[in-house]
Amino acid sequence: MVQQLGLSHIEADAVQQMQRLYKMFIEIDAGQVEVNPWALDPTNTLFCLDAKVNIDDNAKFRQNSLVEIRKNSVCSEQVDHHEEQAIEAGLNYVALDGNIGCMVNGAGLAMATMDVVKMNGGDPANFLDVGGGANVDQIATAFQILSGHDKVNTILINIFGGILKCDMLADGIIAAALRVNLQLPLVIRLAGTNSAEAKVKMTEFSRMNPDIKIIVADDLDDAATKAVLASEGKL
Repeated sequence: MVQQLGLSHIEADAVQQMQRLYKMFIEIDAGQVEVNPWALDPTNTLFCLDAKVNIDDNAKFRQNSLVEIRKNSVCSEQVDHHEEQAIEAGLNYVALDGNIGCMVNGAGLAMATMDVVKMNGGDPANFLDVGGGANVDQIATAFQILSGHDKVNTILINIFGGILKCDMLADGIIAAALRVNLQLPLVIRLAGTNSAEAKVKMTEFSRMNPDIKIIVADDLDDAATKAVLASEGKL
């Protein structure tokens, strides 16, 4: 590696840093340690000027000291508190600049959902993956995060139910909406196991609770279309 990086003239220093990087990678349960850049001073001493370090979420219980460093660092003001809230709830969340909040299960489906929203003239406000086992607490947290986004005026839920049955998910959505007193229009597309039962539950809840606006969609394109219309105040 030293030879390939053209650092043969400082071999001892470079080898030592690489060995230390590997040791750190293992000890902190890292998923990524990216040094960029390395630099030499006039005395040919090698320095790491910046780096990106990610720790495996499943190992954070072993790395509390590093978690605290991140919370208390000088860069803490740059950390999106919604992303921190999502991490604590076991959600994958990245904020964007749009006005349609998206809540989806699965990274691939989340990307597809954002693409279809764009294709229908909308603008996604986030990437939010609730994973395969979303419970009431996680859904409530997702609603709080999306409702707290400055620009979000509509929430789109696109869930494919497999192991997570759609009717049970519908119960979770209803409970979470009531818990947080959801004020934004909610467009829902549920497909997969027990999706028909879920649609009945959501439709009945919407009829009995007119203060919480729920719009049930038939498929992803229908959901994206309705979400765009709702975001424009046309639905």
